[in-house]
Amino acid sequence: MRNLSFIFLLMSVALSVQGAEPAPELFLWSLPQWVGDSLSSGHLGPSRRPCACLNPYYQRADFDGDGHPDYAVLVHETSSSKVGIAIVFYKNHRVELLGAGRPKPDDRDDFAWMDAWQVYDRGPVEQGVGEGKPPTLRGDALLVEKTEAASALLWWNGKEFLWYQQGD
Repeated sequence: MRNLSFIFLLMSVALSVQGAEPAPELFLWSLPQWVGDSLSSGHLGPSRRPCACLNPYYQRADFDGDGHPDYAVLVHETSSSKVGIAIVFYKNHRVELLGAGRPKPDDRDDFAWMDAWQVYDRGPVEQGVGEGKPPTLRGDALLVEKTEAASALLWWNGKEFLWYQQGD
């Protein structure tokens, strides 16, 4: 089994050196099976695939506040190369797609501008730039950013992910 894993690792490196994206199955190996199954079962649509457009290409956090880990995985739309985030909820294995050609949240359909992201732990949120009252987080959030330029929180309100601008 180790030899097989090593061969796939070499293939992945070779493809990335040539500028090609490794097969999505290689990305799914690093995730729990239920996450990979949810992403492979057609929830992303035929033109969206996991991608390594940023390191790390996934984040693990409790986005809905139910006490179980959910996963955020970077994806891209193959026809337009637009980048997005697929959130897979532990509770029902449902996939919530942000971006990747889908204008959500707040009409944002591409996260290709993002060069860093991290989990923002549930707790108080500082006042953002030019925004209203900071959200009350029911779970963890994602901090998406263009380093030294802008950042925002993507947070779950119980029905959908919302955008809260942190800095410009």
